[in-house]
Amino acid sequence: MSKRRVSPTRGTRESATAKRPRLDLLQAAADIVAALPDAVVVTGTDRRVLAANETGAALLGWESGEVVGQLISDAVAPAERAHVATREDKVLAGEPQRYETKIVNHSTGEERDVAVSSGPFRVEGELIGTVATLRDITEPKRAADTLARSEARYRHLVESASDAIVTLDANGRFTTVNHAAENISGYKREELVGQWFAPMLPDDDLPKALGHFQQALSGETGLFESQFYRKDGEVRTISITYSTPQKDEEVLCLIRDVTDSKMLQEQLIQSEKMSAIGQLVSGVAHELNNPLAGISAFAQLLLAEKRFPPDQRTAAETIYSEARRASRIVQNLLTFARQHKAEKVQTSINQVLDDTLELRGYELRVRGIDVRREYDESLPDTMADAHQLQQVFLNLITNAEQAMEQRDGQHHRLSVRTRRAGETIRIEVDDTGAGIPANLVERIFNPFFTTKPTGSGTGLGLSISLGIVREHEGRIWAENPPQGGARFVVELPITTPRTSGEHAAMTPATPVGSDRLRVLVVDDEASVRVSLQRYLAGKGHEVETTASGEDALNRLKGSKYDAVIVDMRMPDLSGEQLFERLRSNDPAHAERVIFTTGDLVNEQMRRFLDGTGRPCVPKPFEFSSFDQALPAARRRA
Repeated sequence: MSKRRVSPTRGTRESATAKRPRLDLLQAAADIVAALPDAVVVTGTDRRVLAANETGAALLGWESGEVVGQLISDAVAPAERAHVATREDKVLAGEPQRYETKIVNHSTGEERDVAVSSGPFRVEGELIGTVATLRDITEPKRAADTLARSEARYRHLVESASDAIVTLDANGRFTTVNHAAENISGYKREELVGQWFAPMLPDDDLPKALGHFQQALSGETGLFESQFYRKDGEVRTISITYSTPQKDEEVLCLIRDVTDSKMLQEQLIQSEKMSAIGQLVSGVAHELNNPLAGISAFAQLLLAEKRFPPDQRTAAETIYSEARRASRIVQNLLTFARQHKAEKVQTSINQVLDDTLELRGYELRVRGIDVRREYDESLPDTMADAHQLQQVFLNLITNAEQAMEQRDGQHHRLSVRTRRAGETIRIEVDDTGAGIPANLVERIFNPFFTTKPTGSGTGLGLSISLGIVREHEGRIWAENPPQGGARFVVELPITTPRTSGEHAAMTPATPVGSDRLRVLVVDDEASVRVSLQRYLAGKGHEVETTASGEDALNRLKGSKYDAVIVDMRMPDLSGEQLFERLRSNDPAHAERVIFTTGDLVNEQMRRFLDGTGRPCVPKPFEFSSFDQALPAARRRA
């Protein structure tokens, strides 16, 4: 009988299998649940705990042996109980649920956030309750909430910032934009995101901006200024500060609109220039008015000669007229350049316009602009500050001049007209330029608004003019007349002097008759001394002259004079110093002083002259002014 060979391997497998104990599946499942890091809680249909792993019991705040039988709703935060009950009803109906809720630890009373995954629990096909897995998400949720609050805070800061804050990708396209960027650019957020920045910059500034952008991508920080086109086409100036949160990937820019501040800075510079011009002209005016006074005085002496030939008389009249014209130009420039305190007096609007046109006369002529004056000669005077109105008219005339200069190919004309309209004076300044675009007519009086090229204007001229006209209780506006060009209209009310608070008009003094007066002329300008000596001597007066204030004081100590004509500015002793010395030591002669000066616009000098109560004859002078001033200085008996 043959024997069967038994495989060694087979025999070993059977032996091992025979020795291995049977696997208890229920115990294995229990061990697995116990080892889970998440809490597992089994509840019955009565919503009481049937079983829980150690993590679940600890999460609910019970010992493992005590958690069974506890009502699960007691472990749910009161505000969440209705929500949890609804969810568990759906689980018992066979619909698994995933949701978040809050539970309260029975032992510590601490509230925790949990993520719940719950499903029906069946044994041999019979539903006996629910089994839920609970994961403690308190710390991650708190971290997420903290992060969300931080992001919201910084988002609020970015959105509420007055400066534009934007980010650009490596290709120079906007990726994020705040609300201020919308305001500055005029574009909506969705219009900016994804757009390349280059088309928004002028060609002249683009190379500089691209250079800074490359520096930013390489990790550098910096600051630069550039022009910028708004969506409506308006050109603004922006200051850009950049940095790189992500090198080679993203550029962060802080953008500030500095247009208005630069305009204000330019205006301050302009104001300082005008102040410097005022100081310069104040000194130059005196130096010019002295020779002009001599020219005018000698022309008057020649014209007073009865035997003067007629052909030469015409030449003398021309000299006299041109000297007066030069004097008016100097005086107009002086009053305009200096800071002048508002002072409303009886003013001839036509005269103010003439003075202003005279200031621009040369420029208008060389540009070939024909000036037409269409004045209503019957206009009454009105209470106004002539210096401030001159500033308004000069601004309007200069603007018209520049508008016409930019339009070539035709003969240009500037028309200035005045007329009375009821109780107002209407002034119109018309030009033959290109006119004002309809969409800009209402904006041209806004501060810092200008249609001129960059650097050609501050945008404050018309707004200042508007303020001056309003201060005079008037109106100013712009319009485009049917014949073309532009027209600016100013309306000023006709007002009369108030009965109180105004200076009384001076009654002209009676001209000097046959009284022979002894007069001392104190002036450092030889032409003034000689001309006054000849004129007054021709009137029968005894005249002495000196160029020194100190010499004048010495003469006044030793002799008596009926009148002392004193120039306000002299090298050794000014007219003010000489008068103060006389007022202290020789009041009799102080009451006989007649001042002369070429700078009556100087506020300090005007205050001094007003305080003395003495007459003052401005240079260049008319000899007849001394005929009126001398009687007041005549020596008392």
